[in-house]
Amino acid sequence: MSGSNLVKRIRQGDEQAFEELFCDYYYDLYSFAYQFTSCEERAKDLVQDVFIKVWKRREKWKVNRSVKAYLFKAIRNSAINHINKRGRRSEVRETFSREEFQSIKDSVDLGHQEDDLIDQIWNAVEAMPKRRRRVFILYHRNGLSYDEISDVLDISRKTVENHMGLALKDIRAQIG
Repeated sequence: MSGSNLVKRIRQGDEQAFEELFCDYYYDLYSFAYQFTSCEERAKDLVQDVFIKVWKRREKWKVNRSVKAYLFKAIRNSAINHINKRGRRSEVRETFSREEFQSIKDSVDLGHQEDDLIDQIWNAVEAMPKRRRRVFILYHRNGLSYDEISDVLDISRKTVENHMGLALKDIRAQIG
């Protein structure tokens, strides 16, 4: 179902549409929230809070571009507010599991399948500057489009494109 149709149904109080929204986005939003909190419970709370706010404000809920970008941006803002309230700045946990790298290595397209390729990609991503790493993760792990990443991070699409190009260049350089 299209995002705009889903939003319309939710605005009309359709609980099934809301459940569909929840099921479609919960895991990706939880993973994104966990990058900020490094705490399973707090990440779950952030996601739950965003969905509660959507439901409570459903009649006035407006999505400009994409439901996915809206929800990711809401998680980002909630996580930043949480960090600021706690009075600490923490380094964002932005790592992939080894399984998640399996899907990434295909996009690098190097033509060889060495056993240590996953480790080399892992090292390259870990060494990236924070914003480049975040753009790469949002694209490859969370499946956001360049436009959605632009919305979530409040940067231009061109900046997203540049970061992705540099990220792939970093990975290629790391793995030779």
